[in-house]
Amino acid sequence: MTPASWAKAPDHHDAAAVEANTREFLDSGLTPVRCHACATEVRVRKASELQTSVQWSADPASTCPEFAARVAAGELSARIDTCPKLRASIEDAVAAGRLAVPDA
Repeated sequence: MTPASWAKAPDHHDAAAVEANTREFLDSGLTPVRCHACATEVRVRKASELQTSVQWSADPASTCPEFAARVAAGELSARIDTCPKLRASIEDAVAAGRLAVPDA
């Protein structure tokens, strides 16, 4: 019996192709956005009006004063939703047309 072949699935035997496809998926549509308050730069993708993906290039607590203060107060960085000042900077980028929102 031969294994089934899926037309939409990548060839998982080609590790380089899988890595390239994964990298493209993770990086596609990301736009750099700089926080107006602290100048931290993140990469952002809007999938809809309500959904926002933020990719940090460094530990948020090492670059964002809001994250640093909350982590110093005992919160776990991974459980902090976002910085309100960064969120406002992202919203400004959307309003200015620098960050596209599909179907908006």
